Amino acid sequence: MTATGTAAIADFFDEDLAPLVRRMADRPRADGQDDDDNREIRSMVWEGLVGLGALDASDTVRLAELLGSVLYQGPLLDTLTARELVRGDVIGQAPVALAVAAEPWSAEDGAVSARRSFVGFATEVDYFVVGGVDTAGLRLALVRADHPSVTTRRYEETGRGEAYGVEFAGTPVTEWAGSSAEWEAALANARVRQAAYLVGLAQAALDHAVAYAKERRQFGQPIGRFQALAFRLGELSMHIDATRMLVHDRDAAAHAAANLAAASDLARTVTTRTMQIHGAAGMRSDNDAQLYYRRAAVESVRLGTPFQLRRESWETR
Repeated sequence: MTATGTAAIADFFDEDLAPLVRRMADRPRADGQDDDDNREIRSMVWEGLVGLGALDASDTVRLAELLGSVLYQGPLLDTLTARELVRGDVIGQAPVALAVAAEPWSAEDGAVSARRSFVGFATEVDYFVVGGVDTAGLRLALVRADHPSVTTRRYEETGRGEAYGVEFAGTPVTEWAGSSAEWEAALANARVRQAAYLVGLAQAALDHAVAYAKERRQFGQPIGRFQALAFRLGELSMHIDATRMLVHDRDAAAHAAANLAAASDLARTVTTRTMQIHGAAGMRSDNDAQLYYRRAAVESVRLGTPFQLRRESWETR
């Protein structure tokens, strides 16, 4: 995505829409029913991003960082990965969710059967890219999300977001997707984008902490003037800048696992410090500090835990 394209999407997430988008990441549903207002906002955001050319972005890393800064929750990042595996004319501008795992599945007679955990935004997509392992190795298939053989169950997880268990029971294959090698390349790109998303999230959390430090007063002055806190905020800013450089490096995909591990640690550290700076006020439901903290807990393990990612990185050296 060009700088102009990124600026257009940044303008789209203006001061009126951005708070609504952040709250899309906080969706308690005790009765299991979706909220009509939230559903309308989510649909509007998807249509807006597609209309601004997000699916055809040339710089998807910069786009992902922008999405992280507003805590965007939706299928865009999964869809970008799917478009690297499936021809664009097959899925068009339809949203897609990834349901890929290195686990056994049944893929016979043009239909797939599998259970996949923690699939994002399963009720908001038109297609799934389902993947599993059989005697031929890792295989990928594109299937329709609205087929009656597909069932979903929403998890009540820490981030109160949109994670589902999905079961495919003889779901017809629309098209076989990329090879195992193509999946590895697409996964590396997805991890770089996820790392950029976490950098954007961390920067937004730090900005939130800095704003609070300027407003909160103790002993007759803003707490941000106290040297210990100022140094802590400066150190966090330095770590964000350093991780951003890793993520935007032209060879970032070659070190995708290590970069995502670093960004995951960064997001958890920055959001924890943000909560500490806010104290009890940060735990209030109307304070975004707790949103950043809870989203970081989930997003930091979406494509592998930091331990798994570092082990994978060491094994490939």
